[in-house]
Amino acid sequence: MSKHLKRLDLSRAIQVPRKEYKFATKPRAGPHPNEESIALGMLIRDYLHLSDTMWETKKILVKRTVRVNGKVETDHKFPVGFMDVISIPEIKKYYRVLYDTLGRLRLVEIGEEDSKWKLSRIEDISTVKGGKFQYHLHDGRNLLLEKKLYSTGDTLQIDLEKGDIISHIPLAENNYAFITGGKNVGRIGRIESYKVVNAITPNMVKFKEGFETSKDNVFPIGTVRPLVQPPEVRVE
Repeated sequence: MSKHLKRLDLSRAIQVPRKEYKFATKPRAGPHPNEESIALGMLIRDYLHLSDTMWETKKILVKRTVRVNGKVETDHKFPVGFMDVISIPEIKKYYRVLYDTLGRLRLVEIGEEDSKWKLSRIEDISTVKGGKFQYHLHDGRNLLLEKKLYSTGDTLQIDLEKGDIISHIPLAENNYAFITGGKNVGRIGRIESYKVVNAITPNMVKFKEGFETSKDNVFPIGTVRPLVQPPEVRVE
């Protein structure tokens, strides 16, 4: 597999100039698939415009001033993806990574308090030694709990400093969800119905706004209100 990535071959989710440079920084293997992530170095240079070159970007990172999901990150190839939280306390800037309605990864500026937590969707649940339950989340992290309290497709609001679960948002009627794929990507809707079919075709979720999509595209984000807001679309 090539260590290099041409800008013209970048996923449509990555919003950077395609012809300014021939090559792009390829994200290393990590919590997000390559086609759904952007290297931290490109995010700092091309999204936030805090540097002009990758050399300058590396100098910023080596100062340990950038945090991803609450942890200092110095690797310019670290993959950043959906729902990740970027914090730069030195300049008092905080961001959450979300999709816009064109399916592009965008940075949404948030307050310092909101940067202390993130939302993670449960992708799978397994039983481990001792009868405990391991919850596998969309961002690569795993949680080990004594009881099976949650279901796949549910979302957990996690304290980034302590790792504790702040709240649980089920994939259930009347809850709010962010659409992560399909023709309605980037929209927020309120769930009208969700039925598990267990058939060859994907389970579908219907929304009160008049559309439906596959369960895989549905990311619960709130019960009483949405905990995140989508980015505004910029046509470029």
